[in-house]
Amino acid sequence: MPRDALISHRYFGWTPDTDYETVGLSLEEAQRLIGANTLAGFEPFVYTQTPAGEQLRTRDGQLLTVVALHRSAFRRGESAVRGVIEIEQV
Repeated sequence: MPRDALISHRYFGWTPDTDYETVGLSLEEAQRLIGANTLAGFEPFVYTQTPAGEQLRTRDGQLLTVVALHRSAFRRGESAVRGVIEIEQV
């Protein structure tokens, strides 16, 4: 599968200078990224709808799926989003 500019990954580091974004992932690369992060202790949550039950869409109306990678901070009993994968469906 060719690289698809419609799939991107954003990582939110512990400090702003460790944040990064990767654009142009293939579907296979996104699947490997989700799997590797799951093995590393992240919990993936898949979002396809808004809280009102409407389908997520990009600003130009394309269907959108968002995979949020949560990491628990066990010492504090908190969970934080550490990464987001956006998949624009065409």
